[in-house]
Amino acid sequence: MTTRALTGAFGATILLAMGVSTPAIAQVPPAPLTTTAVPSAPIADGFTLALAGDIIYLRPMLATLERQAPDILQVLRGADATFGNFETTAIDLARFKGSPQAESGGTWLFAAPSTVNDIAAMGFDILSHANNHATDWGAEGLAETLDHLDANKLVHAGTGATMTAARAPRYLDTAHGRIGLVAAATSFTPMSRAADPQGEVPGRPGVNAIRSIRAGVVSPENLRMLAGIAGSDPAKPVTLMGNRYIGREGAPAKLSYSYEINEKDQQANMTSVRQAHQNGNLAIFSLHHHEPGNDSEEPADFAQPMAHKMVDSGADVVVGHGPHQLRGIEIYKGKVIFYSLGNFAMMNNSLDQLPADVFDQFSVDPGSTTVPELLQSRNTRSFSDPRFYEAVVAKITYAGGKASEVRLHPIELGVELTGAARGVPRTASRKIGQRILERLQRLSAVYGTKMAIENGVGIIRLPAS
Repeated sequence: MTTRALTGAFGATILLAMGVSTPAIAQVPPAPLTTTAVPSAPIADGFTLALAGDIIYLRPMLATLERQAPDILQVLRGADATFGNFETTAIDLARFKGSPQAESGGTWLFAAPSTVNDIAAMGFDILSHANNHATDWGAEGLAETLDHLDANKLVHAGTGATMTAARAPRYLDTAHGRIGLVAAATSFTPMSRAADPQGEVPGRPGVNAIRSIRAGVVSPENLRMLAGIAGSDPAKPVTLMGNRYIGREGAPAKLSYSYEINEKDQQANMTSVRQAHQNGNLAIFSLHHHEPGNDSEEPADFAQPMAHKMVDSGADVVVGHGPHQLRGIEIYKGKVIFYSLGNFAMMNNSLDQLPADVFDQFSVDPGSTTVPELLQSRNTRSFSDPRFYEAVVAKITYAGGKASEVRLHPIELGVELTGAARGVPRTASRKIGQRILERLQRLSAVYGTKMAIENGVGIIRLPAS
């Protein structure tokens, strides 16, 4: 072997090992990587996307839905892609190796694994799982749920073994193109937030959470009073007994809230949306947000700015859910933003087993009542508002790569019913459907959205340009 045959850094290493000296080899630094826009082809003409809100579906009820909501199932099954928010844990309780956690999203929800097959049979094929109930049964319950979703070939986003996994876009390939989904939650339990590994510290399974700091909005005069009690500077936000307050001229007499969104979390989700747009033909950003509360028809002050940022990052649709009632619809730059689609199913009264924590929560002796009696009492207190049982299933049609029409099909979940029948979706009667659509029409008008009501269906027609 001659030294002439050995060139480059690899050859120099060999020669040094052989004891042969070589002249210094010039190291050429690589050119700096520049970020360039990656174009994405739009979704093909004729593509249809159906969307529903929270799916709190706890036992197989497909035969009932076939009877009482056949036209709604036709909408779900007839779309090229159908989205919903899977807001429960699917576990076989008899064989489950985990346990209910010390905190829950309000109730320790769990569904029979066979419900996942039901949901797929209804026509759903792409789901958000980022919500405040995702870890009611811990990491074990989360893992089993994701296994059941995978086994039924349901694409899901928003939870995972690490934050990177939970935040990553997931994709559904259809005949008309590829759909990307990024799912996040601003409403979540503290223990449910996912985390990435660091050094030898493992990652934490959980939710793609977008953190925020809530502040009560009061008048400047009231802020000075609170600052006096707290012994703090009234020129700054005041923290009193763990609550944060800010002063604002013209603040309403009733306490309202403002939210400061964690910019790092928001930016990371904007990056995921940009990737979903680049690697797909249509991108969806899903946000689970109850703020400022389930009793509010208006979303929190962060919702519209965040939705606009996600559209600017590449989202074609922003779909909100969480408050268990409808909120308005906005058309921004030709993209559709649903601030809340309400509930698709709300079967939180259909449990036969409850953790001891629920009985403690309501100061009830487990031997003194049945589970249905306790749940009925709880629902009368917390979920009696008829708006929680009135919603829509939306269907968007695309032409020229853009949304051309949104059709809104009203559903109701049996607010006047009790027991097993309550919370199961059905086609709304003409009277109830009209009430639902008129409310949504009013809520959407705030955003300048014009919605017609024709033959019991809400219709938003978008301009071609």
